[in-house]
Amino acid sequence: MREATPDDPSELVGRGNYELHETGDLRAARGWFERAYRAADRVGDWEALAAAALGLGGFWVQEQREAGAGTRALACQRRALTLVDQESELAARLRARIAAEEDYLAGQHVRVMKVLEEARGRADPETLAITLTLAHHCALAPEHAMLRTALAEELLITAVRTGRRTDWLMGMLCHAVDLFLDGHPHAGRSLAKLRAALEEKDHQAIGYVASAITVMLATRAGELDRAEALALDCLRRGEICGDPDAAGWYRSQLLAIRWFQGRVGELLPTRLGRGDLARLPGSSTWLVTMYGVVQAASQLADAETAATAYELLRPHQRLPMMTSLAVTCFGSVQQALGIAALTMGDPDRGVAHLRLAVRENLALAHWPAHCLSRHALARALRARGAEGDLATSRLEQAGADDEAKRFGMELPPAEARSDARPEARSDARPDARPDARPEAQAGRPDPNDARGSDRPDIRVRLLGPVDLTVDGVPREVSGVRRKTVLAVLAFHAGEIVGTDRLVDIVWGEQAPRTAANTLQSHVSFLRRVVGVPSAIQARSGGYLLDLGAEPTDLVTAEGLIQRGLQSADPRQISQYLQQALALWRGRPLLDITGPAWVEDQTQQIDQLLLNTYKSLAQARFQLGQHTQLVKELTPLIREHPLDEKLHEYLILALYREGLQSRALEAYERLRSTLRRDLGIEPSRRLRDLYTAILRQDDVLGRREYHRLSD
Repeated sequence: MREATPDDPSELVGRGNYELHETGDLRAARGWFERAYRAADRVGDWEALAAAALGLGGFWVQEQREAGAGTRALACQRRALTLVDQESELAARLRARIAAEEDYLAGQHVRVMKVLEEARGRADPETLAITLTLAHHCALAPEHAMLRTALAEELLITAVRTGRRTDWLMGMLCHAVDLFLDGHPHAGRSLAKLRAALEEKDHQAIGYVASAITVMLATRAGELDRAEALALDCLRRGEICGDPDAAGWYRSQLLAIRWFQGRVGELLPTRLGRGDLARLPGSSTWLVTMYGVVQAASQLADAETAATAYELLRPHQRLPMMTSLAVTCFGSVQQALGIAALTMGDPDRGVAHLRLAVRENLALAHWPAHCLSRHALARALRARGAEGDLATSRLEQAGADDEAKRFGMELPPAEARSDARPEARSDARPDARPDARPEAQAGRPDPNDARGSDRPDIRVRLLGPVDLTVDGVPREVSGVRRKTVLAVLAFHAGEIVGTDRLVDIVWGEQAPRTAANTLQSHVSFLRRVVGVPSAIQARSGGYLLDLGAEPTDLVTAEGLIQRGLQSADPRQISQYLQQALALWRGRPLLDITGPAWVEDQTQQIDQLLLNTYKSLAQARFQLGQHTQLVKELTPLIREHPLDEKLHEYLILALYREGLQSRALEAYERLRSTLRRDLGIEPSRRLRDLYTAILRQDDVLGRREYHRLSD
């Protein structure tokens, strides 16, 4: 684009729009729009003035944050709105911008949603795309998940109509962010699509957000030193493009890294005020703010504040604790609920939540959070002190200690630590050999649990059709609703599940008036099938499943996976992971259909299964088991045809088996699939692998090659 003349407002606006939408240079765009506004004001070109005022808002909501700049920009937009035709597209876009700025400051989205309805009735798709983007930015609180998803999907559809690359990129970004905030297993895949598009042609502002998410993923992977280096690079990218969040995001990224390193204890307050937590406005930082409140309440033994935070967090227990556009992640909300319950003096509830936190952090592949949840679970078990808790606490603490050492973390001090693990030594590892794992974790009766001598080993099976086993012998459970009741209790084993919650999951909105009575009869039936009436206990307001340390095949699988990933020996890793994978008998919850709850649980387990296969692939590469890799990866790729990591493993395994032509064919199939389904090319990593195979590059023969791009 040619240089704009100092006196031509329209050319100055064009230059600003180019920098904003084509390059994503926010700082340069602001400069052009400021010049355009002044020039238009001098010559009385109100249309150009309105376009410049709109551009001053930038790419995001509340982009102008320097002293007084935001107020000035909003004043310019309000003035411009009075100077243009109220039926024009410029007026509609200004109304959307003004509404979004006002809503964002108030922690709402009422005004912008009202303007969005107006935009939907207009003929111009660009006005609709702009308004959808602004509305999405105003709906980042945890309770807005469904609204955000709908807005992102509508933006992607609208982007096809506008033909503007910026709208398409923003739609992909919003979609990826929504999946991360929701803890969805396909979030990484969505981010990969966005990265691939940015590799073709960068957009500085959107690329900056993608790089910030990359920092979060490195932190979740436990690569804390690498995450810190990436955070610094992310800061530089943000400063270059002029993003107002650059410094703030860098501080939050460092806070998350320091938190998992165990280096931010001094940041907790010495006392808590008595403000009304319920009046804390919903925002993109609400969950992490509440986590900070819970941690502070725990340190100060403030049971009242912990109880208030618990009630506020409970509706969001299935979510990860994230800030902003998936910039930082502190693990599952179950972690905060467990710590709050302990502070409230309710160790039973604390144990139940922290067991779920261990499971959900594993599904998120958030290893530092997984380590902290195991450490907290060990503490909770010691606090409860029931029969069998001490042995399980020792096991969890041993695992947490090993993970902390692996990730360079310093765990917070634990009460009665010396009593909890008297036999632990610095050279001791729970994964010394696969056939020497602790009795409780192997699924056999815990010698420290008095129940092991007078009750059978009962386990609910969720990794396939839902049933249960008693001393290893399967017992069928008839009826879809009975299976659903059993599955819900099993997922929350050791925790009271409310009657209303069970009715809502099992019957949904069509629940009859007799649902509570029918539920009681289903529980009675399940007790008869189990053969141990005390295994399903009626508690105040609900039911509790009490089956000991390993109530389900899923818990058994997770334990095997944990021990495998803690080992440094690829043979042990392979043995543990294969034992875990052998527990799958088909799709999880295979014979339960209908409830949305089932889909949520199935997606999490499917992601765990996929991550386990990927970890097994790493071990097989180290062991040179390429033939077995090809056999395992081929059906997996049929289920996940767009997963580039699986294709990378298959292509490399085929090449190392001497099947170069088949490796190249596998790449071409992936390329065709990506072009047909997504309109994109394979990632740079895969393109480089393809080139290396064509050249028969020696690097492909190195045993460590499969780790170079991880």
